[in-house]
Amino acid sequence: MIRTAESLKIKELPGMDLVEKKLYKLLEGSHENTYNICKRLIHSGGKRIRPALILCVGQCFDNVKEEAIYASVACECIHMASLVHDDIIDESTRRRGLSTINHEKGNHTAVLLGDYLFAKAFEILSKNKLIRSMEVMVDAISKMCDGEIFQGENLFNLDQTKEDYYRRIYQKTGVLIAACTQVGAITADANEEQIRAFRVYGENLGYAYQIVDDLLDFIGDEKILGKPVGNDLREGNITLPILNLIKHKEYKEWMKEKLKKGNIEENHNEIVRFLRDSYALEESFHEAHICVEKAKKSLECIEDSIYKDMLLNIAEKVLVRKN
Repeated sequence: MIRTAESLKIKELPGMDLVEKKLYKLLEGSHENTYNICKRLIHSGGKRIRPALILCVGQCFDNVKEEAIYASVACECIHMASLVHDDIIDESTRRRGLSTINHEKGNHTAVLLGDYLFAKAFEILSKNKLIRSMEVMVDAISKMCDGEIFQGENLFNLDQTKEDYYRRIYQKTGVLIAACTQVGAITADANEEQIRAFRVYGENLGYAYQIVDDLLDFIGDEKILGKPVGNDLREGNITLPILNLIKHKEYKEWMKEKLKKGNIEENHNEIVRFLRDSYALEESFHEAHICVEKAKKSLECIEDSIYKDMLLNIAEKVLVRKN
């Protein structure tokens, strides 16, 4: 059968089965409790987008080496660790429809588990001498932590700019996705121009992904999302839909009053109505669409293949995702 980008699913990507096996193998030797919690995380329904990006980029050069498999495992560990730590910061009780580690086991265990997964990521990168890939990943982690601090300093701040927002979502989401696409190219021995192209692809894919995530926080289906809607604003995170809404003075004054009174949750439906009436949702979606187009354009210098097509499809599907 002739494979096409549409028929090739993420979990069928060459090398993905090895990534899954090595994820479990990496955890061997850990305490039974640690192993069981990590096993639950691996099983919890993650899409494996980040390992898929590394493998898919490598396939664009017909060159998925063992280094790409190791880097994919490390990246998934980093992603899982960041989610565990995010849930502690956000005091989340549910993710992907399941109880979070912090809710079920407490913050003490959750912090240590996140640290354990970070350590395992560096273990696999260092043992396999993936120095340049490790440099890219370390830079991504430092920016992710910096972004969390920046976000914390701007909670409930309606005077932040769109530039602040894009900086924040780059550090929150875009930087790790861009690290994955870069690492995919690095492990395939791509040239510097190609590595830069995949970095730009990853950055813009990350922007689009996070903007859509922020839209779903207002208009998504809780059952599909696996977490409550309206969480961002309740926690004080001012996202793009709200920034587009408060460009209008009357909405900004109204929002300031509600934030001051602390009764945002009971006004959720009214906020969604304002977002629709002011076209703030539509504007935000348009910005996500622009980011997707930039991501696709960045790959013009990459030779055509079903794997390049798959990367283009991944970008397009961000705009229609439900969770």
